[in-house]
Amino acid sequence: MTKNSIIVKITILFAVALLSLSAFSFYFIKMQIDKESSESQRKYGQFIATINQIMRYGGNVELIEKYLAELEFHIVNDDQIKENLSKQIDPHFKGVIAKIVRDNESIYLLLQTPERVTLYRDSFKTVFKNYYLLTFIAFFIVVFLYVLVIKSLLPLKSLRKEIRKFAEGRTDIHCALEQNDEIGELANEFDNAVKKIAALNESRHLFLRTIMHELKTPLTKGRIVAEMIDSPKQKERLCSVFHRLNGLIDEFAKIEEMSSKNYQVSKNEYRLHAILHHVLKKLMIESEQAPTLLDLPAQEVIVKADFELLSLAIKNLLDNALKYSHGGKVFLEARGDSLNVKNFGAPLPYPIEEYFKPFFKDAKNPHSQGLGLGLYIAKSTLEAQGLPLLYQYEEGVHQFTLKGVVVEK
Repeated sequence: MTKNSIIVKITILFAVALLSLSAFSFYFIKMQIDKESSESQRKYGQFIATINQIMRYGGNVELIEKYLAELEFHIVNDDQIKENLSKQIDPHFKGVIAKIVRDNESIYLLLQTPERVTLYRDSFKTVFKNYYLLTFIAFFIVVFLYVLVIKSLLPLKSLRKEIRKFAEGRTDIHCALEQNDEIGELANEFDNAVKKIAALNESRHLFLRTIMHELKTPLTKGRIVAEMIDSPKQKERLCSVFHRLNGLIDEFAKIEEMSSKNYQVSKNEYRLHAILHHVLKKLMIESEQAPTLLDLPAQEVIVKADFELLSLAIKNLLDNALKYSHGGKVFLEARGDSLNVKNFGAPLPYPIEEYFKPFFKDAKNPHSQGLGLGLYIAKSTLEAQGLPLLYQYEEGVHQFTLKGVVVEK
């Protein structure tokens, strides 16, 4: 559980509330005890003054005892208390005296005569126990509220796990709750949204599979017909076109699979030359034609990536560079842990972030070609592998950098 967790914050809040309640209760009860002790001291002082006045005007012990009985004083017969207070009794005093004595927090009235020593206490009940009871009830309410709040927040943990699964592309999740609070409503709404998205994804997959099947069927027939052409040159040209179209359909299928989080990325080490050979076939560039268009690394380079995704990214970057290069070759170089794709050209009229968006069309460029998907596909396939795509323009040269892909030269 992280320190920024809502449950941690609520726990700290309730802990502070309990500490504050404890401090308040302690000082309040102590203040009430001191207040009642002072009141008792003052009241007992008045009683002592009255008793002494009775004695001064010739009253006897029976009259004093009657006076104390009227004030609802009762005799204390607790031997332990008497023993504790025995030190405050003067054994050599032979007259009648009334005085206040204390034992811990309790106050007593001591009546000493030549015959006996009697300890009195009034029948007034202190409310200290009520204060302690109220404090206990307050503590119980705070703890009960804490448990209630934490219990209502606990489903957030399971909801977070389900949302994380959904973010990973899984739609086989269930997060509906029977709670009637805001968290329950949120979980139920999210569960409904997941079910709708799952249904839409299923419909989309079915639609795309149908479209691809319908596209591949005439392509297959076209290739069969092309094989029957007598002219080898025309036959090769048509077959390469059909092969190119078939490859594009496969690319779109892979992109759709990747965007729907159903593609399992498998990063391994490969020779860059093997990947470039695969890319040139996709670009329909013959090996003898490649040196006139591309400047590729001569040394052996080892890259670590998903073979199909990296091939798709490099293919789209090279294709984009070949389309918009202002003369000269397109350069692919390995530098450090990066691959750089360079071409000469005019500066971009829009920020590069705009070109990374799907179906972006450069309205200011009359020579703009394609659907505006090349850079979007390149960036998406690299991000799926955790590889950044960087861009810079300097001295008339566009440079796209695939960082962290090269592991050995």
